[in-house]
Amino acid sequence: MKKLIILLTLTGILAGCASAPNCEAQKKEPRKVAVQLYSLNRFTLEDSIQKLKDLKLDAIECYPGQRLSDKYPNVKVGPTMNTEQRRFMKMLLKDANLKMVSFGVTGAKNEKEIDAICQFVKEMGGERVLTEAPVYYLPMWEKACEKYGLTMCLHHHATNSGATYWDTDFFKKHVKGFKHIKYNPDPGHWSRSGIDPVKSLKEVDGYVASIHFKDQKEFNNIQNQPTPFGKGVLDVKGMLAELDRQGFNGYYVIEYEADWLNNIPAIKECVEYLRNN
Repeated sequence: MKKLIILLTLTGILAGCASAPNCEAQKKEPRKVAVQLYSLNRFTLEDSIQKLKDLKLDAIECYPGQRLSDKYPNVKVGPTMNTEQRRFMKMLLKDANLKMVSFGVTGAKNEKEIDAICQFVKEMGGERVLTEAPVYYLPMWEKACEKYGLTMCLHHHATNSGATYWDTDFFKKHVKGFKHIKYNPDPGHWSRSGIDPVKSLKEVDGYVASIHFKDQKEFNNIQNQPTPFGKGVLDVKGMLAELDRQGFNGYYVIEYEADWLNNIPAIKECVEYLRNN
């Protein structure tokens, strides 16, 4: 009798779930949301963190060259920071309860510089390094990422940028055999070049480890025209659905490249959209 009651209870739960339109959404893990600090490149890292602290982010993505703080006016975020400056940066992150999940887009001229970048990212608690490194550097990045337990994500800009990683076939051709090299697609740059972001995401199924998530005011306009998610012309829900289908569990990194001195309201809209969709 007890087994029958349990069976009937489970059947009722499953039946109720099947009839509830939001059941699938309720089972999803919350999206992990971060902001690429290039969105706030007019400010120091310290000031940027202060501006973002009320958005309840899961993480931030730092970039090379941002000024660290007014306390260190000539110091740029990156592997050249000394021990004291790194300690200060860690304190800023800890006080704001933020994680530096990734670093980039960066570059290096040799194996020594690649190692230094990866060591810095690891020390700061990061998981990923973003770069548009030429293909002949990929074995060096693979070696350093294996050493430090990181993932290198190849980023891309628009088709007029000179780099070719916007081409998913080119990307897949050159990353074969690498365990620590994945993809950091940018739907905004794809759309600026007249490339369908949803179609392109399908073409790199299994490779996406991070994403610069964006919406744009116009499609196939090479000018960068970001807008809060859902207010532009890109199929934002289609992109989210495709990433969900792929089982993507990385960070949705908001990079808002406009309204440089006052884009926190727009970034907040983007955060809320990702939390609610």
